[in-house]
Amino acid sequence: MSPLRVLYIGGTGRTGSTMVDQLLGQFASYFSGGEMAFFWSRGIQARAICACGEPVRDCPVWNHAIASVTDDPDRLAARMVALRHRFRWPHVLIMWIPGFSRARMREIAEIPSTAARIARDVAAEQDIEVFIDSSKEPHYSYILREGSDLDLRFLHLVRDPRAVGRSWQRRRTEAGLTTDAIMEQRTSPITSAYYMFSNIVSELFWGRRSDRYAFLRYEDFVADPARILEAIGEFAGTPIVPDSVLDGQTFPIGTMHTSWGNPGRVGRTSITIRSDDAWRTELSRWDKLVLTVLNLPLIIHYGYPIRPSGRRRATLRSARMRRADLAHRSRTTT
Repeated sequence: MSPLRVLYIGGTGRTGSTMVDQLLGQFASYFSGGEMAFFWSRGIQARAICACGEPVRDCPVWNHAIASVTDDPDRLAARMVALRHRFRWPHVLIMWIPGFSRARMREIAEIPSTAARIARDVAAEQDIEVFIDSSKEPHYSYILREGSDLDLRFLHLVRDPRAVGRSWQRRRTEAGLTTDAIMEQRTSPITSAYYMFSNIVSELFWGRRSDRYAFLRYEDFVADPARILEAIGEFAGTPIVPDSVLDGQTFPIGTMHTSWGNPGRVGRTSITIRSDDAWRTELSRWDKLVLTVLNLPLIIHYGYPIRPSGRRRATLRSARMRRADLAHRSRTTT
């Protein structure tokens, strides 16, 4: 039997990943799992709400998957969360020390093996070919890649860091929890640190694996979603026919089982794909300056304009990144 294909949407938060995840999940043979890195901490311990409206632990899809790995979800959740603390983002900085990565992977081997069993159960029960994990965290993708037999494909999704910064400033209620908790908010310097770290590490972990790494700017996706969807389907190994779901820039949302992600995953019946340029008018001059200066290397690398009034480059400077860029691939094959 061939390994289960997992399309891992990676990078950093507030890049439109939940919307891309939800849209892909509408197509036959694709299943939107959501941010599986937080399945045990949010889905089980915090009693998060599945996109279907039921608590994750009571949702028939996830309940069956959980039962396939344990008869004591709370105990396993506590163990999974404890193990996750053994490999978080600070460990990435020292993982290139000889022997560290191998030793740490042996310690946390239960994380990827359990994640693979969960995904395989869902795939078998839902009769799908591609399981979508929109966790974004590059270090979690490393755990899955090195510690499981899953066929991981890394879709590196980025967005203009100033748009990301504005999104992190917004005050939102966490609709995915049973409480009225307010979602985390971040300052521009903190947002920039996460943006630089997550995107650089994503390229370090995956950028040289040309058959397992694809790059996508959210803005390119919004500009031509149908063409990009076809390119994603080719990359994931299961063709996508955009017209079967997409109506111009709008798509309906059927019953889904996204376990964790942006609040928008709960309660919506349709989504219109659009560019959110509110940052151009809503960000203060100071925040624009901070987000531009602190993220300047990646702004240039990813072809975004240095001046907010400018236009992004159609073609990336790096030949390696052009080969990985789904927008570039789709232009050169049509």
